[in-house]
Amino acid sequence: MLPLLLLLTVLLSAADHWTTYLCLSADLPGWEVSEANPLADWLFARAGLVEGLLIDSAVTVGALAFLATTERLPHVLKIAFLSFAVFWTGYAVANNVEAARTMGLSLLG
Repeated sequence: MLPLLLLLTVLLSAADHWTTYLCLSADLPGWEVSEANPLADWLFARAGLVEGLLIDSAVTVGALAFLATTERLPHVLKIAFLSFAVFWTGYAVANNVEAARTMGLSLLG
C-alpha cells in the first residue's frame, strides 16, 4: 500500500504543478488568476512561478523520500499522511483542471 500511495502522491503532485503552471502562466484578457495556497503564493511571488514550482517539487520529493525510508514513524502514520496527501492534492488538481477548462486552456499546454 505504501508504494502505491507514494506513486499516487508523486503523480498527483506533478499534475498539480503542471496545471498550476498552465493556469497561472496564462495571460488571458479579462482573467485574473491567483494561487489559492498562501504558502505557494508567497513562494511564487519571491522566487517566480517556474522556480517556485521547482522548489516545491524538490521539497515534495525530499519529504516523500524521507517518509518512505524513515523508521522513526509507524507504518500506519505513513499511510495516513500519504492518504491525506493524495486526497488533498487530488482536490487541488481537480480545481486546477476545472479552472483551466473554464479559461479555455488545453491541459497539453
